[in-house]
Amino acid sequence: MASLFACLPVGSAQAAEPVVLRIDTIQSEPFGRVGPQGPSGLMVEIGLLIAQRAGLAAENRVVPYARTVLSLQDGSTDMVLRFTNDEIKAVAHQVAPVLPLPTVLVSRREAPLQRLEDLSHLSLAVPRSFPMPESLARVPYLRVQWVNSNEHAIQMLMGRRVDAAYGSNLGLFGAARGVGLRMQEFARPLVVERQTFWLHLSRRSATPALIERLTKAVDSLHRDGSITRLYQRALEEFGDDRMPV
Repeated sequence: MASLFACLPVGSAQAAEPVVLRIDTIQSEPFGRVGPQGPSGLMVEIGLLIAQRAGLAAENRVVPYARTVLSLQDGSTDMVLRFTNDEIKAVAHQVAPVLPLPTVLVSRREAPLQRLEDLSHLSLAVPRSFPMPESLARVPYLRVQWVNSNEHAIQMLMGRRVDAAYGSNLGLFGAARGVGLRMQEFARPLVVERQTFWLHLSRRSATPALIERLTKAVDSLHRDGSITRLYQRALEEFGDDRMPV
């Protein structure tokens, strides 16, 4: 916590906290979607729960994945929950870990990948700005195809334009469900590692007081199991015991 405060710009301690905490949620099933009733999804719920526990009014909008970095940079949003990378760390503070998720390789049922080594000389769809682990980067002659979203990755995979797709368990299978596919239509996913959705707070919005309130809110939600219960509910909606947890 002290290191976060040390990185705050001079005078930020006197800056006013936002009257309404503006939250951007990634547009990807099951994390964020927009319907007739407005924004919904797992990360929409978790984001609003964090704000409520911190005692803050909040508004949530669902935006494309790449837009979240731009919103944090230009100050049009205060908070984003997503995986981190160097791009987002340049414009936002990593305040608190929110939800660890398995990242997986998904392949077609008729052409299963059972080991990372099986990817050698094959092609892999990865959403832009998604963090690539060293274990994948070391696969010899792997051809990485950067795509716009999890949905795009699944479409490339099922269209046989790539051999596998990489992403989070919920992200890839949520995208598949969104285009009418069931988990049973894919090979058993191969777990690569675990990555964490972090609470990122824009450097334009961050104050020591706000960082402390949000950190305590996340800690409290972890202690009472609120975030875990929402995650378990999201897993159960897939109805497949092959889903890595």
